[in-house]
Amino acid sequence: MEKLYPPDTDDIEQLARFFDEVDSMDLAEIEEVRDVPARELVHVSVQLPKEDVQRFRRLAEREKIPYTTLIRCLLHKVAVRLS
Repeated sequence: MEKLYPPDTDDIEQLARFFDEVDSMDLAEIEEVRDVPARELVHVSVQLPKEDVQRFRRLAEREKIPYTTLIRCLLHKVAVRLS
């Protein structure tokens, strides 16, 4: 059987689908990366409607990630699509 490679993407949903559908034994040789270069993050302050924040919190809880990470991922997706 042909060895599989994870998709080259930062899209959490696409990666999750891949790992949900693929047996890890079918993966190509993948090395464990210990020193992942971190993206430089800049602190910003944004005022959002309370209802939106509550919605983000619920979505993040469902995905089992911090809601600020969810917001950052969504903003990144929009920025990439619009650029």
